[in-house]
Amino acid sequence: MNQLDSPDNASRLCLFCNRRFGSDQLNCPEDGSQLVSIKTSPTKIDKVAGYQIQGEVGAGISGKVYKAIEDNSSLVVAIKILHESLIDNLEMVNRFKKEADLSSRLTSPNTVAVKYFGILNDGRPFMVMDYIEGICAGEIIEKNGAIGLERALPIFIQVAAGLAHAHDLGIMHRDIQPQNIMLIEQDSQSDFVKIIDFGIAKHVQSDASMALTITGEAVGTPVYMSPEQCLAGDVDHRTDIYSLGCVMYEMLTGRMVFSASNPVALMTKHVQEAPPAMGLAPSPQAAEIERIILKSLAKKASDRYSDAYELKADLFALYRTAQ
Repeated sequence: MNQLDSPDNASRLCLFCNRRFGSDQLNCPEDGSQLVSIKTSPTKIDKVAGYQIQGEVGAGISGKVYKAIEDNSSLVVAIKILHESLIDNLEMVNRFKKEADLSSRLTSPNTVAVKYFGILNDGRPFMVMDYIEGICAGEIIEKNGAIGLERALPIFIQVAAGLAHAHDLGIMHRDIQPQNIMLIEQDSQSDFVKIIDFGIAKHVQSDASMALTITGEAVGTPVYMSPEQCLAGDVDHRTDIYSLGCVMYEMLTGRMVFSASNPVALMTKHVQEAPPAMGLAPSPQAAEIERIILKSLAKKASDRYSDAYELKADLFALYRTAQ
């Protein structure tokens, strides 16, 4: 049992910036919003609805993730279970259920599929997902700094492909960041991309023009939020393209597009400031990837790529010239 699992130790979560604070903190010092109390349960879980739990493999703001084996097939899966202390938190319960519902519709090889959703006897919802072992892009940046274009391009192409599939289903991720891009080895291919954590994703019905919009919500991780997200304005699938632009910039330079001392100042930069020059070593390929990234980072959604397929096409064309 680690310290956070102790019943005597609790933390508080900001639902806006997803930061954790001590149990004595009542409001987020950055945005003033009321914090939600989180206390993980020390209860040992051995079996869940036909799956034998092998052990805990991770934990997040909404729940813990366990490695498990299906009784009938011996298939290895991951099971995510909501923290016991969040059962009465309608916001977190609904977010958890939404993640399961939306993720169950995804069939792209570059997304993680939810196979089953259920409720434990104590009332906690859980979801059964594909089990993946790998490293997130954020860890690679943290350990190695900037990534070379030769390695980065196939990663970018796969993320664009996964987003294109989600967008076709009317699903926006709204929190694309390096920590949500897992890189695994699959089918003898290294750096195989799996986009994870659709916890704040949104499903919207498309009209005849395929315009996907939501108004009045500012959600996501501020470092990677689009200007329209920051302004809580109309949001469509192109907000994911902006966030991917931020990720591509960071992976190739080793630094974030913008940095600031607090979320409000950071969001102001996304709305008002032009991205600093990337400073890549001069080459035709460097000039082209910077053009692609800057187009993805356009302040106006209408000036960005119209969809993830168009972005993927430009990335793939550059990949072919770099071979």
